[in-house]
Amino acid sequence: MTGTTIGEWGRTTKGELYSFTYKAGDAKPAKPAGPAAPAAASCSVYISDVSFHGAGAGAWFQWETSQACSGSFGSQKLQTQMWRSSWSGPRGYNNWHGTGLTSNSFIDYGWSTDCDDGGGTYTYYPVMQGYASGIGWGPKTRSDNDLRKGCGTRSPNP
Repeated sequence: MTGTTIGEWGRTTKGELYSFTYKAGDAKPAKPAGPAAPAAASCSVYISDVSFHGAGAGAWFQWETSQACSGSFGSQKLQTQMWRSSWSGPRGYNNWHGTGLTSNSFIDYGWSTDCDDGGGTYTYYPVMQGYASGIGWGPKTRSDNDLRKGCGTRSPNP
């Protein structure tokens, strides 16, 4: 898993919020008030590489997301969306999809979205964002890879 992008956010015992992303295997950035500031609550998110399956009208993208929270976080959830390239910057290819709130400390979900075959070639990649009560929303974290496919500007099943 070295090199995988990980998003982390939380609240220190002094009430300061922090948020950052880093690559697995690299040193984590310092939290507010230095690296020794303990976290009252923190969460980390992971999003897998996106894969492409099938062909023609039966093609789809697939990826996985997970989130782990610790400390006094209450409940957590996550959301994800497929993005695509555009001349004016990234655009949502489908709607945001998310989980319900849970008090579990770890959640893991698989996601997919259909390809609108033949609708134009763009670069596609999924993005995720986690939430924990008492902390708020974490950073948007994208997959480490992207795929260049002819799936158009909008998923047929947003």
